[in-house]
Amino acid sequence: MQLSRLKYAVLLALLLLLSSCQDYKGMKARLVNGYQGLDAYCLYVGRITGFPYLAQPVNLWSKESKNLSDKEILDELLPAFEQAGLLSSVLAEGKDGQLYPLYSLTEEGKRYYKQPKAALVNHRDDLKDAQFCFGRREILDVTNIRDRETDFYGGRTTETIVDFTYNLYDMPEWASHPALRKIRQYNIHFTGNQQNKKGQVYLTKKDGTYYNYSTGTVIEPYLLGYYL
Repeated sequence: MQLSRLKYAVLLALLLLLSSCQDYKGMKARLVNGYQGLDAYCLYVGRITGFPYLAQPVNLWSKESKNLSDKEILDELLPAFEQAGLLSSVLAEGKDGQLYPLYSLTEEGKRYYKQPKAALVNHRDDLKDAQFCFGRREILDVTNIRDRETDFYGGRTTETIVDFTYNLYDMPEWASHPALRKIRQYNIHFTGNQQNKKGQVYLTKKDGTYYNYSTGTVIEPYLLGYYL
C-alpha cells in the first residue's frame, strides 16, 4: 500500500512539474500581442500583377508568365469575388484582339484588399500575392502547449504547438456569400461574429523569440516573417 502511495506521489509531483513548465499566461500574452492589429482571415486570390487585371489566356510555360498562379484557379476565384461585390468587370481587348473581363476593385473591395510582395519570387518585382483579409480575433485562453521535433523547416528543430480559444469579430457580410462558400480550397462557412472558437498556431524559436511559421487552418493568414 505504501509503495502504491509512493508511486502516486511521484507521479503527481511529475505532473505538477510538467504543468509548471507550460507558461499558459505568458503564451496567452504573446498571442494577444502577436495578433494585435492583424486580420483574422485572408482569402488568397492569386499571384497576379494587381488590379485592374485582364483575365486573358496565359501561356503558363512562357517566361513572361513564370510563377503566375494557375489560370484555372483565377478563372474560378475572380468571378466569385465579383459576385460577392469586391470586384467589378468590363470587357477589354487582349493581346490577341479578343475581348476578356477586366477586373477592378470596388469600393468594398478596396477596404479588404491586401497586396504583399511575393516573398518567394525575388526576381519578379511586378508579382504580388492578391488576397482579401477581414475579421478581428480576440484571444480568450490558451488550452494546451506541446513541443515536438520536426525536420519540416529545413533542419532538425523543436516546434511548439499552441491550442487556444478566441472570439471572432468584425465579420463582413460578403465573407459568407454563397459564391465564396462554393470554392473548395477555401472551405469556409462564416455566420458573422462567433464566440469561443478553437485555434492552433505552430511556433519555433529564433534568438529566444517565438516565430510564427503557419497556422492550423487553411484560411488563416500567412504570417511568414512575423514574430509573436
